[in-house]
Amino acid sequence: MISIITSPAAGSTVQDALWHVTHSDASGSTDMRYVFDVYVNDLQKISVKAYPDPVTGMGYFDAGPTVRNEMTYKWFTPGDAIFPATQPNVSGDCAITYRVEYGTDISGVTTYNELSGNTTAYNYLPTLFKRRQVFMASKLNKFLTNRPLRAFADLTDNFYIPLYTNATPTATIRTYDHNNNLADTQAEVGLLHNGFLQMNIGPVAINATLGFDMIWAGVKYYTVEVGSETFRINLKCDCPYEPVSLHFLNAWGMFDTAKFGLVKKLTMEVERKSFAKRDFNTTGGTPSYYDASNKYEETAIGYLNKREHSYRITMDAPTDDEAEWLSELFISAQVYAEIDGYYYPVILKTNNYEYSKYINNRLRAVEVDIEIKQTRFSHLR
Repeated sequence: MISIITSPAAGSTVQDALWHVTHSDASGSTDMRYVFDVYVNDLQKISVKAYPDPVTGMGYFDAGPTVRNEMTYKWFTPGDAIFPATQPNVSGDCAITYRVEYGTDISGVTTYNELSGNTTAYNYLPTLFKRRQVFMASKLNKFLTNRPLRAFADLTDNFYIPLYTNATPTATIRTYDHNNNLADTQAEVGLLHNGFLQMNIGPVAINATLGFDMIWAGVKYYTVEVGSETFRINLKCDCPYEPVSLHFLNAWGMFDTAKFGLVKKLTMEVERKSFAKRDFNTTGGTPSYYDASNKYEETAIGYLNKREHSYRITMDAPTDDEAEWLSELFISAQVYAEIDGYYYPVILKTNNYEYSKYINNRLRAVEVDIEIKQTRFSHLR
């Protein structure tokens, strides 16, 4: 007889170990092994046979590495809607449900699927402290982010923020004039897909969704209220700078926006390849190092120049809680830089991050080096 001792707790993360522990009365038998079969969407992904633990006689299996391979990262679709029509699913985007079938192999006789159970795991990262703690329930009906619920934006900005909810979402937008008086109130209702909603609450998306310029130069700030959560965006002109917004996969597996609104510097790194050639020609019968127009012969042919471009971008000094949240940008698996309305995949070249606090560093700007993954070449010779 086989029994399930423990399986991952509800709301566990797929980005950590997913231990399944079982026990059989036959664990003391010679050559006995436990059998673990993992299925995702009714497709078998792996079959593992493991010997009992010599102390407890139990079978231990970590499904984490197998299940993590089934997660996908292509769902993000930029758009100018508060509640975009395309949203992440729970079949590999933000969460995944898998089944483990437990069996035994005794003296070469294998019995499959004596017991089975389904587990739903979510795509958030374990924290530095309190590892193995489950946090999904604490984020229900809240913005799925660790950032403080405030930011600066310009009238032309997109601003992405995720939401985790089990209710039909309604975004209530309130604008305030430069005397801090309430100017307008509008509401937009979104569809309840599967609990995970990637919202865009930037001025561009709000105006496009509502069909008129609710957010304009006469607005000092506005708030977006969803359920019990309220996000405040203060309008700020970026002149004379050309800002870069980084939309990145946050610790909860959805996209946040970090705006770098100060100085940006573009640099280019060139990799050259060439081959040598003789430095004279024999066109006139006699070796000549230059022609009638006084142009000398090339001694090498540069046949390939490969160039990579990078930006150094700068952000205003963050507050303590913003600095804590920004650490997620530096470990993000997917980052897009929005430049002139296009979203370019980038790689961060900055490898060190200090959790800055005002008491230590006062107002210190944040600089980040990003590599634009758009390789270009010179003329091919």
